[in-house]
Amino acid sequence: MATHPASPSSASVAETVKTCLLSVLGSTLSTDLIGDDTNLFDVGVDSMNMTDLLLQLEQRFGFTLAPEDLSADLFLRFGNLVSFVESHASFE
Repeated sequence: MATHPASPSSASVAETVKTCLLSVLGSTLSTDLIGDDTNLFDVGVDSMNMTDLLLQLEQRFGFTLAPEDLSADLFLRFGNLVSFVESHASFE
């Protein structure tokens, strides 16, 4: 099992989520273009890569999603996704 840094900053969580997002999208999109208010559907997230992204985030941050955690609002804005990860992550 991977170890996680204790109490990472919001910025480091956001950067890791961006890295996972770009990995899933296979995109050359610049991380500078993704901010808290970025609509993830506008940058190419669809149902297939949404699943891949969630799996990567679960593995990277050590949490398991429950079906009731999923909603369209989670992907409406990048900031929503980062906040969700911060509140569910297992930092050791």
